[in-house]
Amino acid sequence: MTFHLTNPATPAMEALPPIPASSHGLAHLPVSVFATVMGIGGTALAWQRTAAALDLSPLPGEVLAWTSLTVFAVVGVAYGTKAIRYPVAVRREWRHPVMLAFAATVPVSLLILAAALLSTSRSLSAVLWWAGAAVQLVLTLDVLRVWIADSRFEPGHVHPAWFIPVVGNLVVPLAGTTHAPAEISWFFFAIGLGYWIALLPIVLNRLFVNGPLPPRLAPTLAILVAPPAVAQLAWLRLGGTVTDPAARILLHLATFQALLLLVQAGALRRLPFTLSAWAYTFPLAALAGAFAGASRPGAAGYRTAAVLTLAVVSLLVAALSVRTVVAIHRRELCRREPSSPSPPRAEAGAQP
Repeated sequence: MTFHLTNPATPAMEALPPIPASSHGLAHLPVSVFATVMGIGGTALAWQRTAAALDLSPLPGEVLAWTSLTVFAVVGVAYGTKAIRYPVAVRREWRHPVMLAFAATVPVSLLILAAALLSTSRSLSAVLWWAGAAVQLVLTLDVLRVWIADSRFEPGHVHPAWFIPVVGNLVVPLAGTTHAPAEISWFFFAIGLGYWIALLPIVLNRLFVNGPLPPRLAPTLAILVAPPAVAQLAWLRLGGTVTDPAARILLHLATFQALLLLVQAGALRRLPFTLSAWAYTFPLAALAGAFAGASRPGAAGYRTAAVLTLAVVSLLVAALSVRTVVAIHRRELCRREPSSPSPPRAEAGAQP
């Protein structure tokens, strides 16, 4: 995968040797592959919440939860092997101005799994949650430190996936209220909410002023749905109610972001497949769960919205799963892209 930067690399980056051209394809496995776990695990949570709201069988949600854990194990072994065999590739990826935000898919996956497995294996959920919460805190601090200190970052490097480290903090309370004192969940919730609000104008400025996203990052527009939707779910876990002003504001904002994504669906569906297409799944799954949580007597519209959104994200997960397997068979996920001269502005369009 090749990225072009207009600023020279920092001394720390220059000290890293290049990845040999003859290296195995595993060296080019992107960390964003963990987005598959987020998508499947998020859909499991949406099924569980919808089943509870409509008094349906919890079996689909449980099956998806264990499926997402299996996918995490496979992906984790693959990426762990990459880290052992090609540590320089991992260090470059985790310090790249575009790819850095995708590193947060690792702890977020753990936190989503912890929430999805909470009802079926509380002990396993606790292990996953504590690991995910610890890594999430460390990674959030590290990402913010790099954003502050690294002079290579430019407006062209900003993209909606910058919200992923923030969303991770908002996911913590989904299982955290069960596994730890409430203050810990409030701590993470405050971080997520505060930095989401702070990052929102930065990301919107990038989208409004700096031109459209490169095609391979265009699906990350769906991530705009995730922060308010997950924040609403976290608010309810922290003791809020669906009729609270905060819960209503967050749900309606997430709904608007989904509508904004819908009006762009025609252009987005024509994009070629990349792993970034999994960015559609978790935000929509979170929205389906938020709709299900808001359903109550006299609010049948939320129940209908939950079912429709859940149907869409379930079909999307199925289609993307098939397409990802095809991409693995064709060796498209770990393909090294040829180098090319640097363009006049930062190009963020390589495989995320």
